[in-house]
Amino acid sequence: MKKIFNIFYLLSALMLFSCTPEVEDLFDDSAANRVDAALEQHQDVLKSAKNGWLMEYYPEAQQLYGGFNLLVSFTDDKVTFSGENAEPEDKVTSSYSLKQSAGPVLTFDSYNEVFHYFSNPDASVSGFGSNGIGMGGDFEFLIMKATADSVILKGKKTGNKIVMTPFPESVNWAEYLSKIVQVKEKFSFTNFEYKSQGKSIPVKAVNRLLLFTYTDEDGGEVTVKAPFILKETGYKLYRPLTILGDTINEFTFKSEGGQDYFEADNGVSKLLVVYPPLNELLVGGDWYFKYSGLGDFGKTYWNYSKTNGLDKIGEQLYYAYMGKYMVDNQTYGFTFGSTDGTSLYVGVLIYEYDLSGNDEVTFTFAARGLGNGVWYYSNAMFNYLINPISLASSRTFILSSDNDKKPTWIKLTDIDTPNNTIILYREEVILPYNK
Repeated sequence: MKKIFNIFYLLSALMLFSCTPEVEDLFDDSAANRVDAALEQHQDVLKSAKNGWLMEYYPEAQQLYGGFNLLVSFTDDKVTFSGENAEPEDKVTSSYSLKQSAGPVLTFDSYNEVFHYFSNPDASVSGFGSNGIGMGGDFEFLIMKATADSVILKGKKTGNKIVMTPFPESVNWAEYLSKIVQVKEKFSFTNFEYKSQGKSIPVKAVNRLLLFTYTDEDGGEVTVKAPFILKETGYKLYRPLTILGDTINEFTFKSEGGQDYFEADNGVSKLLVVYPPLNELLVGGDWYFKYSGLGDFGKTYWNYSKTNGLDKIGEQLYYAYMGKYMVDNQTYGFTFGSTDGTSLYVGVLIYEYDLSGNDEVTFTFAARGLGNGVWYYSNAMFNYLINPISLASSRTFILSSDNDKKPTWIKLTDIDTPNNTIILYREEVILPYNK
């Protein structure tokens, strides 16, 4: 009897609802209109910053190149960028759009020389990465948050978090970027000692990436990577760094008693600047060639390589340096990029080295290469290009510089061939044959 009652009750309820002539909407507007309203609200936020936004932009999915300061302002359909990758006073305007695609999406959809520097697949634009990828940056972003206080974006390709905060109305764009350029030079350290609570580990800086290396409890070597962006006061990390029990977000530069260091925001840890010997500085960084920096011996070999190699294949040497191959940041050697005017072809011819004292280095060609290294060795006379460093046999050099702590150049003098001198430069050199 109970079962019959329940069925009867259910049928009665269904009949009651089926006779109701009107169904009330849960929403008072159409889905399309709600989407349009949300996008308009996001656009209003983007336009609200009176002096634009400071964008902390990280290209590359693993943040291997660190972060870069960009300044950006929005109107109804235009966006204007300035950045530390361009001249401080440069402002470039292009278009942008907002659309709905599994969430609100901000797209910078027309080419902007400042912003698309990081996403341009032509590696010759930035001098980083490989052709077809470049620095691997985003130009399309999911909008994760948009308020007057901050806009948080997520790169659709890399997944990187990009933060924008209102830029102070009282600060001039060019003046700020000029200060960033100055601290780029001031904070261009490569070696550190991390100290905290009685512990100490070595740290190296590659591009804008801090590499903390230590031995774990099992005796294995561990390297922790901490990408950062330059600020007027020091290094701001992409994400909180947890190292040896410490958690750090930012390092502030200080100098006391002749010691340069960065103080961590946890109030406990310090990143002491280490000034290594000249030969360690040489092999620990990227040092660029100029044709004018070669002695008579080197110029003879470079002339032959250009006439009988590069000119014949219709290319120019775009850059060349002794340092880590940028594709893997591990392999050391003669690293280069060659261009035909439209594409950049990169590679490395690998070198081994021995250090003696503070100012002596011996280079030995390993007869190996990566990327396009072997091809250019065999087809573009790069065997002549590298001969001044060493080819069939090792060469030992005595080093000198303009500043033993922070040299802008290092001079190599071959102890067996005195007219074989090479000056290598810390600053990037583009088209070295013309310099």
